[in-house]
Amino acid sequence: MKARVGTLQSSICGGGRYDDLTGIFGLKNMSGVGISFGADRIYDVLLETNKFPAELGGSTKLLFANFGEAEAMHCLKLLRQVREAGIAAELYPDQVKMAKQFKYADDKGIPYVAIIGENELKQGIVTVKDMRTGEQKAIKQDELIHGIH
Repeated sequence: MKARVGTLQSSICGGGRYDDLTGIFGLKNMSGVGISFGADRIYDVLLETNKFPAELGGSTKLLFANFGEAEAMHCLKLLRQVREAGIAAELYPDQVKMAKQFKYADDKGIPYVAIIGENELKQGIVTVKDMRTGEQKAIKQDELIHGIH
């Protein structure tokens, strides 16, 4: 398949049959098929035609910080509720220092971090940090969806 846009002309995918594909690994007489997409070429075509999605890369709006197994399990329940409300959210995968989790949010452009540690669990609240302003506010867990704007 070739893409022809303005001065840009190149293949964006290719493939075919490869006789004796596994021969280099010692398994003789076995053919194979394959396909490849040129991601960099597809990217170039999208840029040249102004069809690159503007919202790409900044979709996560809320990051749940990870304080450990018990807190993460609690956050997973809230994560599901937040996603069902149409808010793109994720849970940081590992229990690491908060500075690293905040840096991750900054690097990905995530505007809010939900902090639910031991104290928040006991009180039934979520501390929400606005990564743009640095402001933090404590809200009830059932108001989390309305607290993210």
